[in-house]
Amino acid sequence: MGKSKRLPNDIVLAALQLVRGQARRRAEYKRQVDDIIMRSGTNFVDTKTLSGTPVRVYLPHAGGNTSDTTADKAAAIQQLEQQRDVQIMRAIDAAADEIGADVPNSEVQEALKKAVMLNCSDCRAWTYERLSVPGISRAEFYRLRRKFLENVAQQVGLD
Repeated sequence: MGKSKRLPNDIVLAALQLVRGQARRRAEYKRQVDDIIMRSGTNFVDTKTLSGTPVRVYLPHAGGNTSDTTADKAAAIQQLEQQRDVQIMRAIDAAADEIGADVPNSEVQEALKKAVMLNCSDCRAWTYERLSVPGISRAEFYRLRRKFLENVAQQVGLD
């Protein structure tokens, strides 16, 4: 059995940029889901009476039909899941879950995942020497990091 073919460096670097944007992507996804969940299914207007007391006036539904707000929210979240940024976020999460899958010790595996993600987020600040990954050599660490980035590129469809 020969070595598996490596992806070109430009594709790996594009995957690295996607990983660096993961925090922004995750925050935007959470904001959109919160907006969907907090959305009210009723139409109303907040106003004040002549005496100045605040009151909420509920408006009738258009056409007299009622809607299922839970189903509407579920459909909106399902539509959100189809967006490209969310698919990229899910692909990066799936690739991150595979980091160190062959490492038998779960503590070392978690430390390796954290170290690879930190190194990808800022490789100058989080070098191998600064990260503590017991039982993993420098060469093995960077091999696993490249494997992770190649996995991201394949799952996202950059290859």
